[in-house]
Amino acid sequence: MIALFRCSGNKIVENLHGLRQNRTEPLEINMKNLLRSSFKKIVVLLTVFPTITFANDTVLAPVRCLIEPNEVIELSFPVAGVLQEISVNRGDAINAGQIIARLDGTLEEIQLESAKTRAENLFSIAAREANLEFLNNRAERIQKLAGRNVTAESALEEALVEAEMARQEVEEARLDQSLSMLEVARVEAVLKQKTLNSPLDGLVLERQPSVGEYQDGTQPIVTIAALDPLRVEAFVPISYHSSIQVGQEVLIEPEAPISGSYAAKITVIDQVFDAGTGTVGIRIEIPNKSLSLPAGLRCNVVF
Repeated sequence: MIALFRCSGNKIVENLHGLRQNRTEPLEINMKNLLRSSFKKIVVLLTVFPTITFANDTVLAPVRCLIEPNEVIELSFPVAGVLQEISVNRGDAINAGQIIARLDGTLEEIQLESAKTRAENLFSIAAREANLEFLNNRAERIQKLAGRNVTAESALEEALVEAEMARQEVEEARLDQSLSMLEVARVEAVLKQKTLNSPLDGLVLERQPSVGEYQDGTQPIVTIAALDPLRVEAFVPISYHSSIQVGQEVLIEPEAPISGSYAAKITVIDQVFDAGTGTVGIRIEIPNKSLSLPAGLRCNVVF
């Protein structure tokens, strides 16, 4: 390989000597033709020999790649209902937690108010506690009388049973209040499910339904793509495996019309090779806070 490059280098030098002797064409044109020819030869060599070693340094040829969104998700409601509001459109940038859409929750709002009223009603507990106090006092008086043989034992037993029943009624009233509080939490949860929030920062790719349509919980409302960071997928020859590592910095060069090079890092190197193609998959991450770099572009990875 080194001999091939040495041969190409010698050829370039010889051509330069020829340019000095032959001035029939402008020097600038001859230089351009010479450099173009030399560049084509180098490209051919890199294609045939993707990894080249110079004095213990391995040069890896660029590989093709594809820039993709970090995540693409379809949002839908977990419950059924009529779409009351949708606050985003295609192309809108959204933030995590932002409200995307709402279903009609009139019935759930009424149920919530009813449950709150029952949960806050302490009159039933207070009345039963008062009755329990009265029956306990009554049972104590009858017990004192029974101790003096002034009243029958059956009267005492009846008073004690009534007091115990009153105590059970108080516990039942308290249990009813606890259930009412749980009902409040349940209705609040159902009402919360009527509101659709974005789980991430991203861009709306697609909006499907319109206000007034019935949603059964299976149809996506919007499709969102997370564009910061971007994900780059590439397949490199197996021979690259010993020369790359997770965390290694690389450059991503998107295809036209996007120009420039973008710093990125390798985040994943597959541990299962593709024997059929002799390649291994890698994943690269590109910071894209300004959202200036779109997804869906082909690119080159420069190591």
